[in-house]
Amino acid sequence: MARGGINKALVQRAREALLAKGQNPSIDALRIELGNTGSKTTIHRYLKELEDQEAARLDDEVLLTRAITEQVARLAASLREDAQSLIEKADARHLAQVAQLEDQLTQQSATSTQFQHQAQELERQLVEAKKQMAATTQELRLLSEQNSRMQQQLEDQKTLLDDKNSQIQSLEEKHQHAREALQHYRDSVKEQRDQDQRRHEQQLQALQAEQRQLQQTLSLRQTDITQLNKDNAQLVTQLSESRKQLTSQITQYDQVRSELRSAEDQIRLQAAQIDSLNQQVATVNHLKSELDTRTESIQAMTLKLTALEAELNTKNQIFSQLKLANQ
Repeated sequence: MARGGINKALVQRAREALLAKGQNPSIDALRIELGNTGSKTTIHRYLKELEDQEAARLDDEVLLTRAITEQVARLAASLREDAQSLIEKADARHLAQVAQLEDQLTQQSATSTQFQHQAQELERQLVEAKKQMAATTQELRLLSEQNSRMQQQLEDQKTLLDDKNSQIQSLEEKHQHAREALQHYRDSVKEQRDQDQRRHEQQLQALQAEQRQLQQTLSLRQTDITQLNKDNAQLVTQLSESRKQLTSQITQYDQVRSELRSAEDQIRLQAAQIDSLNQQVATVNHLKSELDTRTESIQAMTLKLTALEAELNTKNQIFSQLKLANQ
């Protein structure tokens, strides 16, 4: 708050306060210390009077004491500036280290999040692969059952074909027997042609009718055999196609297993990388702890510097009191 006016005593107290602070008691500094009041001319007049009085009163010892005081004040100011410079540099290094560590931590967190997303995606792919493998296994089991049924049908068809062949063989044997009987009959008829001509013709007609019936039966059996051969060829074709499908399913199953093993290897690699990131995070935490320790050391130095400044101010006040006592 600005004063209404100034006098010599006020200028003297302001000058002593500036000297106690280690500052040069210039006209501008005195006017600021007085609360920006008073003209510079008045302040200059009082200041000159005070300096003249001090010059007239003080002897050589007092002048020497003032020189020492001013030198101590300049030294204290220099020490204070050096300490402030050191504190500012330490704060700048501290802030730079904190920013660098925070950037590293952010990058590590982003990398860790990316690896976690990749691990989740691989786990999802693994689950899908397992589901696909289960479906393929189920389909392979169904195909195996179908193949077993078709093989059983083929065996049944082969058995039926063997039965048909046996029947045909039996019919051929009967036909051969009939021919042999016919031949035997013809031989007998030659011996009894004259006596049994009519009976021979009747028997021959009966045998021919039986022969035609046997030939018709044989023709039907051959048709059945041809149809069975066609059915057998279709079954063989179906069996070949089923085997091809089975081979393709086995190949797909092997491919899925290979992809599954590759996915498991990638998951193990991602887990190792995540462990490495966790170690790096632990290192960052250690660096942060060390940074906190350094910060505490800087704060302790700041407190010590404040104590030294207080001690220096106390000594300056003592010097000022000694000067007043010598006046």
